[in-house]
Amino acid sequence: MQLSDNLSRALTELIQPLAQISGLELVDIALKQEDGRSILDVVIDKTGGVSIDDCVTLSKKISLTLDVEDLIPFKYHLEVGSPGIFRKLKSDREIEKHIHERVKVVFLEPVSGHTKFVGTLTRFQDHRVYIRKESEELVADLQQIKTIQLFPDI
Repeated sequence: MQLSDNLSRALTELIQPLAQISGLELVDIALKQEDGRSILDVVIDKTGGVSIDDCVTLSKKISLTLDVEDLIPFKYHLEVGSPGIFRKLKSDREIEKHIHERVKVVFLEPVSGHTKFVGTLTRFQDHRVYIRKESEELVADLQQIKTIQLFPDI
């Protein structure tokens, strides 16, 4: 099951202000299926990272609001969490926010002989990402990219 565009938009309009009031950024809303149950997965972030208290507080606010608004016409479980250290970058804004950080890019088809590439995101311009690894710089259009995610050196 997947969220319809209308339901996704309505949930975003409802949850985004709740997150902002709490000093959080709404990163994603998705509907997942696990063990035969529907899970409304809300992903949040903030500078310095998300705490468990942030997740609990926002979860309570969302739960109360959804109980009143009754937007979701089926039974579900609500989960609020952070995107994690290996987060996928899903928008231009997220890519721009992570310039100078280490990323892993997986391509739809080989780019300059690479099916994937790990390096430092040095620039994002005109829907192109610029990634440097040692002396090699790779440039790829967003349309060539299957996924781009943070890939910290741990």
